[in-house]
Amino acid sequence: MSDLNLGLALAGVLMLIGLQRMNAGHAAFPWFASGFAAAILVPLLLGGGDNQILMLAALALGLGLAMILGLVSSLTNLPARLALLHGLAGAATALVASMAMLEQLLEPGLTLGLASLSLLLGAFSAAGAAVAHLRLSHLLPRVLRHASQSWIGVVLLTLTFVLGGLLASGVKEHALWQLSFFALAALSGIVFSLPLAEREAPLAASWLGVLTGLSLALLGIALELAPLLATGVLSATLTLILSLELGRRVNVPLSTLLWGAHAIPGETASSPACPARQMALEELAFELKRTPDVLLIPGFGCIAAEACHELTRLVAQLRQRGSKVQVLAHPLAGRLPGQLALLLREAGLDESILIEHWPDNQAIPALTLSIGAHDLINPERLGTGIPNLSLSPRLNDSNAGRKVVLMLTQMQGFSGTDNPLLYAAHVDVLQADARSGLEQLNQRLAASGVAAEYPISLEPETAHGRFRPATAKTQAHNAA
Repeated sequence: MSDLNLGLALAGVLMLIGLQRMNAGHAAFPWFASGFAAAILVPLLLGGGDNQILMLAALALGLGLAMILGLVSSLTNLPARLALLHGLAGAATALVASMAMLEQLLEPGLTLGLASLSLLLGAFSAAGAAVAHLRLSHLLPRVLRHASQSWIGVVLLTLTFVLGGLLASGVKEHALWQLSFFALAALSGIVFSLPLAEREAPLAASWLGVLTGLSLALLGIALELAPLLATGVLSATLTLILSLELGRRVNVPLSTLLWGAHAIPGETASSPACPARQMALEELAFELKRTPDVLLIPGFGCIAAEACHELTRLVAQLRQRGSKVQVLAHPLAGRLPGQLALLLREAGLDESILIEHWPDNQAIPALTLSIGAHDLINPERLGTGIPNLSLSPRLNDSNAGRKVVLMLTQMQGFSGTDNPLLYAAHVDVLQADARSGLEQLNQRLAASGVAAEYPISLEPETAHGRFRPATAKTQAHNAA
């Protein structure tokens, strides 16, 4: 085996170790970074040939642009930037494939067909990822949907494949036909991405990353370049695993992205029945003041509302009152794995109270507050490291006296599925936006003071009016 193949094999082993560590809940980034560095540097140093200096210069330019992009981007915008990088990788692959076809470096038949397919996948993913980037950056707020969009996409893809077959067979060799092929592939990617809402855009960008890796691998086969093949296969495999896990977590399979964008379950499903008990902010503030042990579970809604700083303020106030506070930032709670924990650390949350996996044998605290984590804590789709909050408290039981509060804006989460916790007897629902709800909650806690304790009569919010604390005067009047 040559030194080049040994280096690529080493890169693959490092990435597989990183994948195994990620599944086990350990730090995996150093292994992934080392693997990708080996996959890039080994071909340059051992197989660059006469173009080695030019390739190293291009690598330095790419690294410089990536560092600038990383420095000017906040963690909240990380999914948008990753979508942009997927798009740039797809565009670069498509351009290399198109140049190989224009220069007639490949013979008509299988190799030219692989290059055509690589161009198709690269252009499709580049255009689709560009739309996803605009959506996640809030530069394209309007979601364009039509009942026939899926079929329009099928027609465009069919025309693209037909034209690609003609190019691969050598029937059409003019540059205008190749430009039309590129334009049809890009238009298909745009039609695919336009109906997707913000909650679906990160998953769509991940799937487009799979196509980018596959495009790179096909181009490596066509040009007989082992580094391209190895890098493309590794990239496609890793993003495929990530896409499948994210799709399972947010209840959005690939079929929904392809065919269901014009009929999202959360928008078309009938509203669920009224939950068993609704709670007011005043009541939640009182519960937080008197509870010594609190678990906070933020989710995608907390990130979407940009409420991490308000959550950090809430934690600080509760700890000043002497409460034991734990914050569960599950790796799958954000748009991307680990994003929520990074945002909370950036907001200044104490590392000692931040946990990413809840042990199965650990008792659940007396009060659990879920903040925009409607899908994450759904007992019907629980993943590893997430507490089961559906266990009803019983007398003479470790769950006795336990309370769960769900802070949410809609009775259905971003996945569009119902959550049976809404109807549990030990669960209260506070309908509020994560940011404004936490902000008002912090104001109430700050106004009451650290040692403020007073008798209060708690009544849930009903259809006849909001909760109002009963003062001593009104209590005496009611007693009379």
